[in-house]
Amino acid sequence: MKEATETVATATEIKRAMGTLRLGEWADDLLDEIELDRRLEISLMQADKGMTMSLEEAEARIAKRFANGYDSRR
Repeated sequence: MKEATETVATATEIKRAMGTLRLGEWADDLLDEIELDRRLEISLMQADKGMTMSLEEAEARIAKRFANGYDSRR
């Protein structure tokens, strides 16, 4: 079986490469997709470890934040 390797590139490097390929207008979309994939991987690992909360607990936390002005837009 082939061993997986990971290549790490900065946002600047990705934007430069996309520009070179004349795909620069999609660079931000690609970076957003990479970030979403990263967050999904973290969430799946947390779920595998049993690090989840019930829907009711999540709703209660969000309601508490709104009640305390956590997300107020003044």
